[in-house]
Amino acid sequence: MQLIYVMRHGESTVNVQRILTCRNPEGDLTDLGREQAAKAAAWLADKGITTIYHSPFHRAQQTAQIVGEKLGLPVSPDDDVAEINCGDFQGRSDEEAWKAFHAIFDRWYLRDWEAAFPGGETYREAFDRYTRALARVRPDQTVLFVTHGGISTTVVPYICVNAAALQGQRSLGNTGLIILEPYGDGRFICRAWDSTEHL
Repeated sequence: MQLIYVMRHGESTVNVQRILTCRNPEGDLTDLGREQAAKAAAWLADKGITTIYHSPFHRAQQTAQIVGEKLGLPVSPDDDVAEINCGDFQGRSDEEAWKAFHAIFDRWYLRDWEAAFPGGETYREAFDRYTRALARVRPDQTVLFVTHGGISTTVVPYICVNAAALQGQRSLGNTGLIILEPYGDGRFICRAWDSTEHL
């Protein structure tokens, strides 16, 4: 059975500091984040992963490298699974910015194609690039994408044929895993959501 594993990166410094980091790739893993990545790597070791792609953000790259070293696989960047481009909110941590961010983010949850971050991207643009990455997976590959919570939780439910079962299941913790089985026509069966049994 061909599967695609989608994993959020481990805890990072920008998570702890609650900084909106959506264009600047900087933001290293914390000690806890590295530990989470190592535990995820151990769990993934017998899953037949053949290919690892990661978002260009440092926190995703570092997570992927830890997994890749454990699995003996190279890792490759894929800009299409980068975090939401939140534009002008980049680098802000104040409550006003977070409130404005969530007002737009909530519209992404509702698949509002035109909802856009000022200076950033629309939901349609994010949806198209993320699904483009998934569409590149070949039938002979078992792929791990190391990506982000924001982009994954807004897009993945709308490409799953069992999306109704995911209502209210939108959060994705650090190194939380989504397991997708291709269904056809760019759709998937979601076999697991936010699996953290490795932790």
